[in-house]
Amino acid sequence: MDDQVGHYTIKRLKKIKRAHEEWISSLGTEGGNGPVRLIPDPTRPPKKILRLFLKGSDFWYFFDGATAFYPSWPGDISDEHADLIARLFDDLRDWMDVCSDIDSFQAKRDAAKAFDGYFKELAQAGFFVGARERFMLLIGGVSSDPSSWRTIDIEIQPVSHAQVVRADGKPLQFGDLTPKKDERETD
Repeated sequence: MDDQVGHYTIKRLKKIKRAHEEWISSLGTEGGNGPVRLIPDPTRPPKKILRLFLKGSDFWYFFDGATAFYPSWPGDISDEHADLIARLFDDLRDWMDVCSDIDSFQAKRDAAKAFDGYFKELAQAGFFVGARERFMLLIGGVSSDPSSWRTIDIEIQPVSHAQVVRADGKPLQFGDLTPKKDERETD
């Protein structure tokens, strides 16, 4: 602009500035798309049941591509266990931050192996990991079309708190594990 004094006159620069100020003031108003918000996708409600993950690699392949995650863990655990869980979530966040830039299959395998180690440590400490997808919509801002966001709810719980359920989500009772008398074959 400095070299184009004849083209960018003071009058023209003031006009550009005024147009820019008007554009800025119109953002977020009724005529605009409103503030940026993340809302649940009404067409894809979350499942009520968490999927159990026994291997970190299975979890990583499920998690890969998520835009966010929501962690949950019990509060009444030892400092050692809390540190283990915090390291897992910190590494998960770090991998999530770079996974969209990773084109290497080997790098993704390295991530899966790292999470296998965490899951083994958690299992030895008496914890299990459950997760479910939650689909959100990013609305508002400069785009009039919503953007889909895949997020993951992650829960780490002691194995002693586990409740086994059938595929339909109903609790599995101990009696359900053994065949009933009329179901047994007789000789």
